[in-house]
Amino acid sequence: MSTLTINDSTVLTQLFDPESAPTSASPSIDSSLPSDPHTPPDLLQTLKRTELKAIKLAESSHTSLPESRKLLEELTTAHPTYASAHNNLAQVLRMLSAPANEVLPHLNEAIRLSSPSTPTSPLSPLQAKILSQAYTQRAAIHYSMFKQGGNEDMEVAASRDFFEGGRYGNAIAREMAVRTNPYARLCGAIVREAMKKEYGECL
Repeated sequence: MSTLTINDSTVLTQLFDPESAPTSASPSIDSSLPSDPHTPPDLLQTLKRTELKAIKLAESSHTSLPESRKLLEELTTAHPTYASAHNNLAQVLRMLSAPANEVLPHLNEAIRLSSPSTPTSPLSPLQAKILSQAYTQRAAIHYSMFKQGGNEDMEVAASRDFFEGGRYGNAIAREMAVRTNPYARLCGAIVREAMKKEYGECL
C-alpha cells in the first residue's frame, strides 16, 4: 500500500474540508476613513435620517413596504452614489417579491460604490457592512435561481458572492460559501472514488 506524502495529505484535507483551503486576505478596515467616500459627512447625516425612516417603515409591517420602497427609490434617484440606500432598497424589493432583474441592479451598484479601489486598499466599517450585506443578498438571489432550475453558472456565482459576503463579515455567508462550492464537492467526490479504488471500500 502506497504512503501519502505531506503534500498529498494537505491537498486531500483541502478537498474534503473546503474551509481549510487557502482564502483571500481579509479586508483592511480603517475606522478613521470617511464612512461613505462618495458622500460629504454633513449630507450623509441627512441621507441617513431619510433612510432610517424607510427602514423603520419596512420593519413595522408588510403594508408599509410600498411607502418604504418609495422613500428609498426617491433617495437613490436624488443621490445615486449613496450605496447604503441601494442596498436597503434591494432588501425592500426582495420583501415585496420583486423580480431579480429589479433587485440585482441595486445590489450591483451598492457593491460597486462600496468596494475599495484595489483589493488591498482599506475601507470604512460602513463600506464593509454594506459589502457584507449586498454580496450576501446577491448570493441568495443567484442560489435561489439555481435551485429553481438555473444552470451551474448561477451556483458558481452564488458561491463566489457568499464567499465575498463572508470575507466582509457575514457568518452565514461564510458557511454557505462552503456548502455551495460546486468545485470542492466535485473534487471531493473524485478523490474519494480514487481512494476507494486505491485503498479499498473502507473509506
